Amino acid sequence: MPLRIFKHRSSIASLGVVFCHGYVFISGSYYLPLYFQAVLGASPLLSGVYLLPFALSFSFPSVVTGILIKRTGKYLPAIWFGLTIMSLGFGLFIDLPSSRSWAKIILYQIVAGIGVGPNFLAPVLALQAIVKPGDIATATATLFFTRNLSTSISVVIGGVVFSNEMQKRYPFLVTALGVDTANALSGGSAGANVGIVAQLPDAQRETARMAFYQSLRIMWIMYVAFAGLGVAVSAFIGSQKLSEDHTVPKTGLVVEAQKRREEIERKENKKKMSEAEKEEKVSDKNV
Repeated sequence: MPLRIFKHRSSIASLGVVFCHGYVFISGSYYLPLYFQAVLGASPLLSGVYLLPFALSFSFPSVVTGILIKRTGKYLPAIWFGLTIMSLGFGLFIDLPSSRSWAKIILYQIVAGIGVGPNFLAPVLALQAIVKPGDIATATATLFFTRNLSTSISVVIGGVVFSNEMQKRYPFLVTALGVDTANALSGGSAGANVGIVAQLPDAQRETARMAFYQSLRIMWIMYVAFAGLGVAVSAFIGSQKLSEDHTVPKTGLVVEAQKRREEIERKENKKKMSEAEKEEKVSDKNV
């Protein structure tokens, strides 16, 4: 990653948006199935089916965003729209029902998916528009590295928040379910032992599901905060005119070595000029 990629405020903001977008987006794909299985009692297969509204709803806006940007040459409206709706959609996840209220479950996923979709492409164009043609490949690789990094961090931190919330409910679970079951459903073991919930008697099953439900609500609040951070960061992305002219940049090790030599020569010339100016000032004082 050449440091010149990070010289512009707009490029840093684009990477910041990508980080926040990836951080929030992956939580829907990763933790909604946990909600479906632990709270709604769905099987692993059905939880994948229940996730379809989210998956389909962010696929179509991604395509539409590309078409609109190509026609208008403007990517900022797509970024702002996507982040705002994504914040709204994941905010609605806090209100996901504890029972099978399909209107809310489907609608909330569609809203979140519509917000997620535009920012798979728009920040990429925002970054590519600000860097030099020769740096586009490196900048794009940096962007996708940032996205992969954010999704990895997101899953870990989301799991930590969820596990801590389940651990807080441990005394209540011990009283209602017994020590062995409470140990299996507390802390870091909760997500791995979600299948135990379906095997419990009705009263105990409802207690366990409410513990999962309340812990997931706190986790969604954390993700909404990061979505809001993405909205704030997007304000620093500058607007650049997208050109249809195609240029073939010179890349490779030889070109990079030439750039480094030119940079060294530029610094040496600047240093010599600075020293010459100092000598001239000294001579003027002596006169």
